Parts: sequence; structure tokens; C-alpha cells
Amino acid sequence: MISAELAVELPEGMWVRPISRRHPDVRFRVLAAFPGTDDGGVGLVEITGPDLDAVRERVAASDVLRAVDVLHHDDDGLLVRFETRAPLLLRALRSARVPLELPFEVEDGVANWTLTASHADLSRLGDELDARGVDYRLDRVRDDAERDAETDPLTDRQRELLTLAAEAGYYDDPRDTTLTDLADEAGVAKSTLSGVLTRAENRIVKRYLDGV
Repeated sequence: MISAELAVELPEGMWVRPISRRHPDVRFRVLAAFPGTDDGGVGLVEITGPDLDAVRERVAASDVLRAVDVLHHDDDGLLVRFETRAPLLLRALRSARVPLELPFEVEDGVANWTLTASHADLSRLGDELDARGVDYRLDRVRDDAERDAETDPLTDRQRELLTLAAEAGYYDDPRDTTLTDLADEAGVAKSTLSGVLTRAENRIVKRYLDGV
């Protein structure tokens, strides 16, 4: 088995693509997603960032969604249950028999996935995405032996960008830099940087709690 990190460009027809592009500083954290019994799909998403009222209006007005239920809304974010007519990426994952690891995040039209599967299954997923015209980038691949040999919970890339963020004051209170400035300095897309930092933070927290 191998573990892979993919940055997937959301295709046209997915409801979150135009909204996240319209609001690039808003983070969509998908907590649950699965295909329905028909051609549709059901999911649960946590939305945080600025302009939440405008985001809520655009989600509710999406003609791609069959139903939208706002389960929670305050200054910290939205919790939305949705039913979509076109779960294109879920179909690709199901056809390739690759399980989707949740949660995953979407920013500025890009979904950041972490997947664990066989080489054959991941290759089949690449074929499924290509067949649907979905652009993606493979950011990281590790096999079992490599994962087992590591005692550090972070990948080299995660450690590099986390160090850059810490040294630039991203984790200071108040912050001395922004995610946009960090992405420019690192030479990566803001959505990519956000995904890498989030995964690094998750690994550090889990490693700490495991050791408590």
C-alpha cells in the first residue's frame, strides 16, 4: 500500500468550484461525502472565513445542488448539509475503488486529498480522473516501508513549509504575515500551502495526543 497526497482541480459543474473561486480566502472543510442511491450525492461541509453571509447565499442559490440545509451559522463559520446532482469526483473514486479519507479541504477551487491504496488502485484513479477531464497534481507518494521507517510525523515538505510559516510569524498572535504572503514566498499556490500546513498541524496534534 502507498499513501498519496493529491491537489485536485475541481471540475466545472461542481457547486463548490465557482463559490470557492469567488471567495479564495474561504476554507471549505468536507466532513462527510458519499454517493446517493441514484446519480446524486450527499455531504457535510464546514465553511470558515470572511464574507460568510455572501457565501451562504451563493451556496443556497446553486443550481447544482438539490438541497441545502444550514445546520449551524455563527461568526466562526457555517455547517452545511448538501445534496448534489453531480458527484463527479465521488464517482471517480468509487470506480477506482479508492476510499476517500476525510476530512479534506477545498480552497480556491482546489481539493487537497490524502489517499491510501495500492499502486494499481491509484493508477486506476488517475485513469478515471483523466477520463473525466479532471486536472490534478501528485504532491507526495510514500510506501509502507517509508512510512514505517519514519519517526518524525512530518514529511520533508511539511516540515519545510511549517518552518517557513513559524519563522515568518504566521503562528504568532497577532500574526505577522498572511497565508497569501507565505505562498508567494514559498512559490506555491495558497490552496496548496494551506493544505500542507493543515496536514502538518493535524499530524503534530495527533502525535502529541498519542503521547499524552
